[in-house]
Amino acid sequence: MLGSGRLPAMTETAEAITMPAAPVRKDGTRYITATGVALWGAQIGQVAVPLTAVTVLHAGAGGTSLLKTGLALPFVVLGLPVGAWLDRVRRRPVMIGTDLVRAAALITVPAAAWAGCLTMTHLLAVVLVQGVATVFFDLATQSFVKDLAPGSLLARTNARLAAITQTAVVAGPPLAGWATGLLSAPTVLLVMAAGYLWSAVWLSTLTTPEHPAGGAPRRLLHEIGEGVVFVFRQPVLRTVVLSGSVVNIGTAGVMTLLPVLALTELGWSAGTLGMFLGAGGIGGLIGALTAVRSAERLGAGRAVLFVGIAIVPLAVALPLLGRPVPGPLAAVGWALVMLKVGFDSVLMMTFRQQVTPAGLMARVNGTMRVLFTGAVALGSATAGALAAVGGVRCALGVSAACLACVWIPIALSPLRRMTTLGTHP
Repeated sequence: MLGSGRLPAMTETAEAITMPAAPVRKDGTRYITATGVALWGAQIGQVAVPLTAVTVLHAGAGGTSLLKTGLALPFVVLGLPVGAWLDRVRRRPVMIGTDLVRAAALITVPAAAWAGCLTMTHLLAVVLVQGVATVFFDLATQSFVKDLAPGSLLARTNARLAAITQTAVVAGPPLAGWATGLLSAPTVLLVMAAGYLWSAVWLSTLTTPEHPAGGAPRRLLHEIGEGVVFVFRQPVLRTVVLSGSVVNIGTAGVMTLLPVLALTELGWSAGTLGMFLGAGGIGGLIGALTAVRSAERLGAGRAVLFVGIAIVPLAVALPLLGRPVPGPLAAVGWALVMLKVGFDSVLMMTFRQQVTPAGLMARVNGTMRVLFTGAVALGSATAGALAAVGGVRCALGVSAACLACVWIPIALSPLRRMTTLGTHP
């Protein structure tokens, strides 16, 4: 089903091979620190911006929903063309520039709020600027890693980035809520702007050379098509897309339906639900921290396959939450399911970076980001439609079944034969 074919040989540029180890490690630490600050800022902003709308502008659910859409929409619209453009240019200046743009946009919000002239239109415009800038920053970040961390450093760098991301997912929203209560939402946005400025300064100190595609630019649509075709023709990338899309559809459905089930049918408090979902964040962090060591012990492909099979009974138990599976036991199961997400965020990212030529890296990342974002939207929409027809538990069962099937694309692909990170089956 997934097809076969010989994988392209892995090659590294002379610069990557001859680069002294110490500068690579030094640049790696600076890069991870700078991007970590930006990642934390993005997570905090997802809470601080809606809180600004509510506390300053007295916005309702419709307004906050519009702000959420403004953050997500640019990835769907711009992911493919931005990926193609980034393969033509050096990525580090783009990351620095988008940090500066995000900082400048955020500064206008507290300034307007304190002047008494902040409007919903102004806030939405800032959110759209943030969303567009984040598309450029995130795709540039994912594409720059291969130049920054050649060979065996790649998986470990991805693991450190994934651990920072998972930590921000777990701790960012509570921190944003606490800081808003202490300082006010506009002040939190000002602190975020300072963080983006700091990230830009830190990124400017990197010395690692980059390897964009080069050559004369061609038509943008042709270059976008090259990236899309490569993703679907390359066996490992095709597997990453299928497996990641199944995970996103399943987790988006579960996250859409769990609050409804917990708060209405089971009578949980919002705090109890938060603790349940927080267990998932902790599981994702553990997965990111253990991925490289598991790959070294079991073999990279076998590790991904084994974790996918191991979550099958745990995923199936999710629709039985509260009846007959107790909440604490289900929380442990959800944590282990999300461990798979954190695990994949390291190894699947490394797999796709290994098999993608440097000149196609941003286009591949852009293509996958669009597909994965679409899978999240599909999972949420499908879950809502199924719940309206067959009930919440039925819809939750379908979402859980998606998670239980995540191992199948891996088992049928050459990815399962990848033994060590940095080699091909």
